[in-house]
Amino acid sequence: MFVLMCKDNAVYNIETEHVLNHNLLPGSMRKIPDNYSFKNWLKKRYSSGTNTLARQLRGITFGQGNRVVIDKTTHALSLSDCYWIKDIDDTIKFKTISPYYTDFWKGELLDGKYDGGAIPTLYVPGYISKAWLSTEYLYKTGCEIEIECADICLKLGLNCVSVYNCASVKEYDKGIIVKNFTSPQFMLEQADMSGNFEEDYYTNGDILREFGKDGFRMILIDAVFGNGDRHLGNFGYIRNADTGDYTGMAPLYDFDHALDACGTDDILIGDAAKIMRENADYAVIGLGLLKEITSDDFICRTVFKERSKAIIQKYDKLKEI
Repeated sequence: MFVLMCKDNAVYNIETEHVLNHNLLPGSMRKIPDNYSFKNWLKKRYSSGTNTLARQLRGITFGQGNRVVIDKTTHALSLSDCYWIKDIDDTIKFKTISPYYTDFWKGELLDGKYDGGAIPTLYVPGYISKAWLSTEYLYKTGCEIEIECADICLKLGLNCVSVYNCASVKEYDKGIIVKNFTSPQFMLEQADMSGNFEEDYYTNGDILREFGKDGFRMILIDAVFGNGDRHLGNFGYIRNADTGDYTGMAPLYDFDHALDACGTDDILIGDAAKIMRENADYAVIGLGLLKEITSDDFICRTVFKERSKAIIQKYDKLKEI
């Protein structure tokens, strides 16, 4: 009989559909705690079929293996959260198998067979091919623009991941390395796993409702970068892995679609200016960040400065109405 665990706390009996710890349930399962919501949550957490590195690792490990077999065999361990699956009678502990604490399996076969261990690369959601290099670092193919965007965010004092060039990693080329911001104490819950947003129907208003000023900072910097791909998997919450409490918004991550927009008049710019016009607190935050970006001393692409100026100009025009 298999159960969903959070660290060493039993959370949900998968076979009987019995909730064992409501506080530690994944957010979407708090709304509807049944096997449909469990499978939907696990599906979002599992690596997409477009992740070539994960697909190759799965292929040499399980062939075209049944997902149920894969989940139960690997315990569905991740380096984004502290959830995993085990038989209710199994005596194994989180620390003995979690990739946070132990070396994880990267593809070596013993007598042609998988010899056990965590494979966190199989549980990295998203569409871009990526793989965990270590507990601390995630490799992503391409996406070099993210290095620049993250550096700008950090210079502005925004809560953002650290992103590096992967030149020092010989086996990879033309990619980036993202520093892991989760831990056994604090885990990521993506917005699409939270149950707080309606997929394909959420708005900036929903982001502001959930995250307030931090949500506005994300909307604003996306407008500056021309990032048009802030889907529900690209932002989220930080949760306490011991209590299930939500502690705040996760650091900003995934700017691979920066420069989707490069002009000075689009919906991203208009929405940011409109939010500032409608909320004085957001206006103070926005103008402060935009004026810093447009200052002579701030080094970044000209397109980012021009888009920042366009937001200010649009805001000024809305004030006159």
